[in-house]
Amino acid sequence: MKWKILIIEDDFFFLEQIQNRLQNHYEVYCIREFDHILLDVQSIKPHLILLDINLPGKDGFYWCEQFRSLSNVPILFISARNGIEDTLKAIHLGGDDYLTKPFRIELLEAKIEAALRRNEEYQKPKTIELKNELVYHLDLQMLKYHNEEVDLTPAERKLFHIFINRKGCLVSRTELMLELWETDQFIEEGTLTTLVSRLRQKLKQICGSPLIITAKGKGYYIE
Repeated sequence: MKWKILIIEDDFFFLEQIQNRLQNHYEVYCIREFDHILLDVQSIKPHLILLDINLPGKDGFYWCEQFRSLSNVPILFISARNGIEDTLKAIHLGGDDYLTKPFRIELLEAKIEAALRRNEEYQKPKTIELKNELVYHLDLQMLKYHNEEVDLTPAERKLFHIFINRKGCLVSRTELMLELWETDQFIEEGTLTTLVSRLRQKLKQICGSPLIITAKGKGYYIE
């Protein structure tokens, strides 16, 4: 899936220059009629908006407020207005960045990539609900049951984090051993078996299910 970039700019020559450069990597939309901007944004549902300030009718500051009331979509102002007051106003109204014309297209591309990356990270779920009030906190790498931390050893915690990061996917025993002990030196097969078994027992005791499913001869996974 390509990220959708919406450009709202009334200098059509400048707009086409940006569009031609960005469309190699993104799905680019351009607004050339300014009577139904809000409806267009709601219809397109862009992942990022490039917004000029000097527009026909309402200016970019007005539209930034309107967009921000509906969505957390990143808004990057692109404007020939280079006063600090304009930059501060843009940020205070909800803009994520401000780029003064003229600028190098490489700088615009870098700012777009950074804004999309930040927004993607912000929108990632911070918790995963597993079963019967058992919740895994991704940012803390912590398992909680009824909001109380589940007591896991460092090895059990690391093992469970591997399974959660690969949730729904089969993880082979070889992959687990390499990630757990970070070595290609021989580790007894029974060491991993014991660790998985101990973790499954703890999970079953807490929530009534071992969660970790064995694919015989292949590895393990969590649905």
